[in-house]
Amino acid sequence: MAQEPAAHILLQRPKLQIDRLPVLQSIFERLAQACTEGFRQICVPPVTFFLNQVENKYSWDVLETYEDSIAAIVHCREWDAPMLVGVDRRFVFSLVEAAVGGDGSEMPYESDRPFSSFEVQLAQRILEMAVNSLQASFSALAPTTLKIEKVEAKLEFSALGPRNIPSVVTQLLFQVIDQGGRMFVLIPQSALYNLRTKLGQERAFTSSSGVDPTWARRLESGVAKTEVTLTAVLEGRSMTLSEIASLRPGQVLALNSTPASLVSLQSGTEPVFLAKLGQSDGYFTVVVDQPVKKKDDPLEDALFTGPKKR
Repeated sequence: MAQEPAAHILLQRPKLQIDRLPVLQSIFERLAQACTEGFRQICVPPVTFFLNQVENKYSWDVLETYEDSIAAIVHCREWDAPMLVGVDRRFVFSLVEAAVGGDGSEMPYESDRPFSSFEVQLAQRILEMAVNSLQASFSALAPTTLKIEKVEAKLEFSALGPRNIPSVVTQLLFQVIDQGGRMFVLIPQSALYNLRTKLGQERAFTSSSGVDPTWARRLESGVAKTEVTLTAVLEGRSMTLSEIASLRPGQVLALNSTPASLVSLQSGTEPVFLAKLGQSDGYFTVVVDQPVKKKDDPLEDALFTGPKKR
């Protein structure tokens, strides 16, 4: 590598210190989680992604390591800089094996042949998933628009430009049916420099309510769709056991309710709404009037509103 002039070195921005950017680590951990969840739509066998390393390297060293990969060249409009998101050859072959129904009983496939169009298209789907996750995470810090400009099945040193530039490189390990590979993300340090203050915050993704957003989404899509039976209960009157035993078919019981009385809508034995009784097309109906006010539940408050401040 040619030695750079002293004046040019002095004008360079200082290198980012990864250990002082906890939010950057969180962004890549979110990427691993998003890929793990997104793979459920691609293959049946369970997959695992986990963050292996985040470090500073020069771009040409990274490109040499991942030369035999499929990578997306991504441009960020706000950074006015390119970045790379890619997967290596073992990743591609392991993904195809799982996607077409392999069970891992055979030795991992290895070949130095050019990637097929099917392999490139499948890899591109994964790269789009990763880029969307990165855009969502960085957008939580500042407006970020990531667009895939092209997908390369053979990386070259000039992928990020003619110069060897300081970069942040992230490696995620992928495993499925006892096979696996690597995903990598390469971002020029200059693109992240203006975000360094926000990337250095300790709790950039912590919700003010104390509720984990991923858990909340799963609750909404899972528990919120659970079917329950609501029972409308009119206000009745107390009866002794002997009065109940003397009831006969056809006997009319007078209730302590009027047409203006509110009906209790219950789930099991728990009242949830008060409603008004009505009729429509020969059927009794209820019109929800108001929710039932419940006493404070410490457990419910902790789950849905976070701990109360003192």
